Amino acid sequence: MSLNIAKDENTLRFSGELNRDTLMLYSPFKLLNSLSGKVIFDFSALSNVDSAGLAWLIQQLGQARKQNLQLEFIEVPAQLLALAKVSGVTSLLPITD
Repeated sequence: MSLNIAKDENTLRFSGELNRDTLMLYSPFKLLNSLSGKVIFDFSALSNVDSAGLAWLIQQLGQARKQNLQLEFIEVPAQLLALAKVSGVTSLLPITD
């Protein structure tokens, strides 16, 4: 079980699992520091997300706002959407199809 976040210009491609076990590698998350403008989080290769992963994403939204970055989430897995809905935070997530 692992998480990989690859930077491709202004797109961050997430693959593997975004959960409490894999997030320690990305805390604090420094990749945002090297970006500007609009940043896309591509979740097309994400296989698993838990509530810690969702909380971490919301934390990144706050960090991005401080750095004047505009985040956009694409290819969001159904599991993440379901967690966001149950948690009542769907409206916080910058999801585009």
